[in-house]
Amino acid sequence: MTIRIVTDSTSDIPWDFAKKNNIEVVSLYMIVHEETLVEDENFDKDSYYKLFEEEKAFLHIPKLNLYSFVPKTSQPNPNDYFQAYQKQIDAGATELIVICVTAGLSGSINSARLGAKQLARKNKDVKVHIIDAKSASYPEVILIRMALNLIKKGYEGEKITEILHEQALKIKTIILLPTLRYLWKGGRLKTTKFILGTMLRKKPIVTMNAEGFVETAGSATEVEEGLVESLRLNTEDFSKDPKAFSIVYGSRKDYAERMAEIVLEKYPKMKIEIAQSGGSVLSHLGPESIGLIGDYTDDEYWD
Repeated sequence: MTIRIVTDSTSDIPWDFAKKNNIEVVSLYMIVHEETLVEDENFDKDSYYKLFEEEKAFLHIPKLNLYSFVPKTSQPNPNDYFQAYQKQIDAGATELIVICVTAGLSGSINSARLGAKQLARKNKDVKVHIIDAKSASYPEVILIRMALNLIKKGYEGEKITEILHEQALKIKTIILLPTLRYLWKGGRLKTTKFILGTMLRKKPIVTMNAEGFVETAGSATEVEEGLVESLRLNTEDFSKDPKAFSIVYGSRKDYAERMAEIVLEKYPKMKIEIAQSGGSVLSHLGPESIGLIGDYTDDEYWD
């Protein structure tokens, strides 16, 4: 039995880590001014985020289609997943663990399922186990690392799937949105709410609920306050400390570094990983957003 892993690019998994561990990454797509960008290892993150900065005058162009500047994201198609599955099978896989971005944010998991059905028509002997991460970005990476550890321990695919479904709910994601303008430009916020939020200088803080959907967790008036509140919100519902934090950023690495300082002030020995998002996750939240992911998974699956 050889178990291999497949994931999607919203995981923000480091490409060198994926290659080292024989993980296939299925790319999402972004459409910018009719140009399709592929979120693969050659994707230029910094250039992508600069596209947002070039549209700062949008408020002063009333007759312009204000939503046109927000990149559209497109999920992988079923054949993209089928090709990833086939690569793993060609490399010797007899069983596949597929870790996907939550269905609450993307239809990628549906493509993964359709790709699995396509594979079954050709190869019925390979089992495909699909896991909804109930979040996006580094929560997927945490589950991938756990899966790799469980594979090394000799767990079978069905048991790994059961464990990952359970442990996905023990990863807490909090996201600070320093500005509302990208949500508004993308049509996800009504004009009156945008104007009111701007006047009140509100910076929303959101989280991922147990169903994998975004919900409001709080707000702040300044970024510093928002970073502090993000840590409080991440830790308030748990009786134990997290084993590690991941901080995900887009264009503002300085915000991520400050978030790390705030974490270390409370947890001096905490393991912290800082990573830049590839783009699909922050396309509709804005490149200045900062995600704080707390790992509260059970120790028994890491020892």
